[in-house]
Formats: sequence, C-alpha cells, structure tokens
Amino acid sequence: MKMRVLVGAGLILLFAAILVIGGWFQVLAFTVAAVISIYEMGRACRAKGLHPCLWPLYAFAALYYAAYALLAPAWLGVLALCCLLALCTERIFNPARTTEDAICSLFVFMYPAALYVTLGMVASLSKSLLLLCFAAPLMGDTAAYFIGSAFGRHKLCPHISPKKTVEGSVGGFVGGALGGMLTYALQGIPALHSAITPTLWQLALAGLLCGGVGQIGDLFASTVKRWADIKDYGNIFPGHGGVMDRLDSVLMCAPLVYVCMLLMWLL
Repeated sequence: MKMRVLVGAGLILLFAAILVIGGWFQVLAFTVAAVISIYEMGRACRAKGLHPCLWPLYAFAALYYAAYALLAPAWLGVLALCCLLALCTERIFNPARTTEDAICSLFVFMYPAALYVTLGMVASLSKSLLLLCFAAPLMGDTAAYFIGSAFGRHKLCPHISPKKTVEGSVGGFVGGALGGMLTYALQGIPALHSAITPTLWQLALAGLLCGGVGQIGDLFASTVKRWADIKDYGNIFPGHGGVMDRLDSVLMCAPLVYVCMLLMWLL
C-alpha cells in the first residue's frame, strides 16, 4: 500500500510537470506513453495467441504528437493514412499474418493510438482542458469508490467488475462534475494560463459527462483484460499496473472533452 501511494503521488507530480512545463517535455511524455501503450496492447493480444503487426503503430505513436503540434494537423492525417496502408499492405503480402492478426492490429490503431491523438488535440487547445481530462475521471473514480463502498447495493456489471455498483456509478458522475469545478478553480493559476478559459458551467458539465465516460473507459479496459486473461496491462508502475491501467479513463475522456468544447463554443 505504501508503494502504491508513493507511486501515485509521483504520477501526480509528473502530470503537474507536464502541465506546467508543456512544450517539448509534454510532447516527449505523451509520445513515450503512447509507445508503451502500444506495447501493452500488443502484449494483451499475444496473450490470446494473436500476433498483431506493431511496427507501423510504434512509428505512429512515436511521431503523432510531433506531427500535430510541431508541424501541421494535415501531417497527422498523412501519418495516419500511411499507418493504415502499412497495416493493410503488410497483411496482404505476409502470408504468416492471419486476418485475425490484422484485425487486432487495426483495433490497436483505434484503441489506444487514435485516442492519444485526441489527447494531444485537447492539450493544444488549453491547459485547463488537459487538466480536465485527468481531474474529472480521477475524482469520478475516487467518488465512485467511496460512495459505492458506503451505499452500494445494486451491482452495475458483475460479469466485468463484480465490485462496481450503480450507486458508485452515480457517485462517479458527481465526482466528475467536482473535477470540472476543481479545474475551473485552478485555471486561474498563472502557470495554467491559456488563451481558452472555459466557464464554470462548461467545465462542470464536461466533467459530469467525463464522470460517466471515464467509467466506460475503465470497464472497457477491464473487458479487454478479462478477454486476454491478464491482471494488468503492464507493471511499469508498482501497485498501479501499466500505462493503460492508469490512462484508460483519461484516453476515453479526451475525445469527449474536445467535442464538448467545440459544441459549447457554438452555443
């Protein structure tokens, strides 16, 4: 437990540094996370006897953030197209690669590679929005745990996660909204200043939605682990598992936050 707490505190400090420093440090951190996540998902597939083609995905994970943040968004589209064509072409000309392997490769291209792209897009919009992607699901998960432990009576989806309850899930929505409010309170800090500063109601609403979508991200990640018959995606963080174990909810919230902000600007 002590190691878990220490590692958790270290991860919070790492994210704070990514948020405050930004720039190349942020690009490097998210790039490394994406590459490790591709490895972890490939490991999960191999546990089921599948052998996805990973080298185009590693290349995409290594270059996606730099292509978007340092060049132009159009180059990200070019990179994605090249990765897709490489995965399909490799299957066509490699008789040892089964169609099931290729489908698995395309799955990893979508989950988690494409989700990392949306995380980078959010980061390019605003530091406060990036903070929301982490704060809302984290506070939602914390609230779900405590409310579920205290008041949980009705099972949410016992075939996937026997301990999760409907009451805890409702608490997750509330915690997500609180995460949005916390983000609003912190965005006034000079180190988090951005050109885009969402209002309290925008962040609270987006946080509320993240409280639910974060749970979907967590449960879907658990579904994949059950399918692969593995406990964690990795062991890079003692007591916390791998990168995907820590970012499953965050990655699912990133596209939601991006779309929410685009829609809210139109209202």
